[in-house]
Amino acid sequence: MKLTAEIKDSLSTSVLCWLATSSAENIPNVSPKEIFSYFENDSIIVANIASPQTVRNIKQNKNVCISFIDILKQKGFQLKGTAEIIEKSSSEFSKMENILTS
Repeated sequence: MKLTAEIKDSLSTSVLCWLATSSAENIPNVSPKEIFSYFENDSIIVANIASPQTVRNIKQNKNVCISFIDILKQKGFQLKGTAEIIEKSSSEFSKMENILTS
């Protein structure tokens, strides 16, 4: 899915998102995340900070849902797709890390 300018703007102005995952046994989990952004034109990146259940679930079931809202505009998005754990050894890791830490 290509991220529109409207989605990118909302991601940039939202201070919190919720990442929903599900285990292989279909047990749902939703976790609030404070460090997130978009990467290029088709990916949303979320920092893995103390999220062992989220990581376990993504490794078992890549289907996720992320939602975020710009509270001042009272508008947000719910996006569904698949997730991938990006390891430090990945060629894209440092580019993504720079986006999240700048």
